[in-house]
Amino acid sequence: MLICLSLTSCVEVTFPEPMPAKKKELTQFPDAWQGTWVSQEPAEDTEDEQLVVQHDRILGNPGSDDLVLGKNCVLKKLGRRLILNIPQEKGGRWTLLIGARRGDVLEIQTLDPKEQGALDSWEEALGHENVLKLHKNNDPTDKLKEVQLNPKNTWQLRKLLRKGKTTSVTYNRVVE
Repeated sequence: MLICLSLTSCVEVTFPEPMPAKKKELTQFPDAWQGTWVSQEPAEDTEDEQLVVQHDRILGNPGSDDLVLGKNCVLKKLGRRLILNIPQEKGGRWTLLIGARRGDVLEIQTLDPKEQGALDSWEEALGHENVLKLHKNNDPTDKLKEVQLNPKNTWQLRKLLRKGKTTSVTYNRVVE
């Protein structure tokens, strides 16, 4: 999951609060999600990305920070998906990792503004007024540094995840 954060490179995609809004926070990962997972598509020149999902945390590769529920992340459920919300260091906004599990396969999605057509698909799903593009030095001709997505309700969030462009990494469960 931690590799997914690097997929969005320097452009952050953020939300105003943990998503989905007005849904309760989960205090632990479901039993079926717990275990060791290894990525199917390792990054070039690196070893396989490994995740260890425990009842209240995700352990990444050595040298990466653990994600601990209630401490440095918030977990919520949207249908069959789990959404891990990670607070940004500044600005009070949140980045999302969206997880879907089918048996021994775990797919983690992120919203990546560098995917062709991503911004247009997000504006179509949320409405132009709910997508704010922030550029370096507040200059629209300068580099894009953040995209703020502001779904007004759970229905808009579902539409964004269903129709909006995402990037994904697939993990397989390690049978112990």
